Amino acid sequence: MAGDQSCDVIVIGGGSAAFDAAVSAKKSGADRIIMLEKAPEAEYGGNARYSGTGFRFVHSGAEEMRELVPGLDEDYYRSLNIAPYTREDFLADLERMTQGRMDQTLAETLVDESNAAIHWMKEVGIKWEFLKEHAMVDGKRYFERGIAVHVAGGGLGQLSQWREVAEGLGIEIRFNSPVSAIHGNMHRIEGVHVCSEDGEYDLSGKAVIACAGGFQASPEMRARYLSGNADFVKVRGSKHDTGEVLRYLVELGAMTGGQWQSGHMSPIDAQAPDFETAQHADGRGNTQSRYDYPYGITVNALGQRFFDEGEAQHSYTYAKTGRAVLAQPGSVAWQIYDETGNKMRRYPHHKATVEEANSISELAGKIGLAPEVLSHTVEEFNAACMAEPAFDPTRPDGKRTEGLTIPKSNWATPIVDPPFKAYPVTCGITFTFGGLKVNSRAQVLNTLHEPMKGLYASGDIIGLFYYNYPSFTGQTRNAVFGRLAGRSAVEDN
Repeated sequence: MAGDQSCDVIVIGGGSAAFDAAVSAKKSGADRIIMLEKAPEAEYGGNARYSGTGFRFVHSGAEEMRELVPGLDEDYYRSLNIAPYTREDFLADLERMTQGRMDQTLAETLVDESNAAIHWMKEVGIKWEFLKEHAMVDGKRYFERGIAVHVAGGGLGQLSQWREVAEGLGIEIRFNSPVSAIHGNMHRIEGVHVCSEDGEYDLSGKAVIACAGGFQASPEMRARYLSGNADFVKVRGSKHDTGEVLRYLVELGAMTGGQWQSGHMSPIDAQAPDFETAQHADGRGNTQSRYDYPYGITVNALGQRFFDEGEAQHSYTYAKTGRAVLAQPGSVAWQIYDETGNKMRRYPHHKATVEEANSISELAGKIGLAPEVLSHTVEEFNAACMAEPAFDPTRPDGKRTEGLTIPKSNWATPIVDPPFKAYPVTCGITFTFGGLKVNSRAQVLNTLHEPMKGLYASGDIIGLFYYNYPSFTGQTRNAVFGRLAGRSAVEDN
């Protein structure tokens, strides 16, 4: 494409946050919108390609969920046990899990705009379906608090739906179009330089919306900013999220936010590939995640437990558990279950590396641990498990250990029923927490604490979280700040 070009709104990126922003800008009155996707067409979509794309948002319960999923079978509807998730619930989860460090204004923006953003997605043409229930008891389907639905078809389904909506509105998507420079300064952004396979060109716009993802796919940036051998972690999502757009904007004077030494780091199969871990055949998320640890114990290469596997339901702990594994010798661990615990696993269909044995001693030999040490760890754990209360998979049940240095706070049942299974796990990173500082209108701020005129952002490129985050908040963030960015880009320009 020869010669300089122009449009109303430039959206950098081709994932869910970028589509949210582009469609919002179009619906707000922008004429020509161009999305610049770094990846080739076959790989577009950023992390959404590898996600189950669930959403956490404020809602009033099962009846509202039925509004999002019309035509629901009446018997299925009656089986739903979905409590309301209030504004106070969501804010409390964010406050607790980010240890009070999340910007309060942005937390309130995320929470207060969450319900409207999800219903807006439905209005523009995105279809929803229910997640698999957390537990099924006496004919009732229990879901973890605050999460019950995702976009129909998972990550690939969401991308195909957004693309159909965007192209139907006349939004142009350019693949193989990485941005190699940003035009402007800390006060105003005026456009970008594109280095496409067809040639280089400048693209100017009234507004630029940065939705180019985090830096998790760059070993160099992980080593520079994240703690503890982070250049070795496996990348669960897109190999294209290497942080250059974030770096360009910071060099121009954009302010940073979020925790730059941390990210969404969860346990995955130790034999997973280095990038883009395996998807379900139907596109609904990642098959090499290892989220069933609340129903067993996890030991390191020394045969010792090192975290509370039952601290809370996995949706509140999984994004930090990979980091705990990363800190262990060799950055590897083993999730161990007996037959009873193995039956409780929610993800038995996931592609898994596993070893099995009829005794703990035999299992230790198969996974390279000292049999005496692993046997002692299991025996000590079993002896510490309280008989009461009764095991309850539908909620944190208070069935804990007593007397251990590292407790298990819920779902603590003895590991006694063979065969015993061990699943090797390591750390997989999904997205980084450090990024651009934005305000409640999704404007990017500069180091003078002023909005950089013409620049907005959404998605993993914004710095929002610290330490941990409640599951499925990332997609909600994309919807909320993408919608705000698109609207603000039109209103301001």
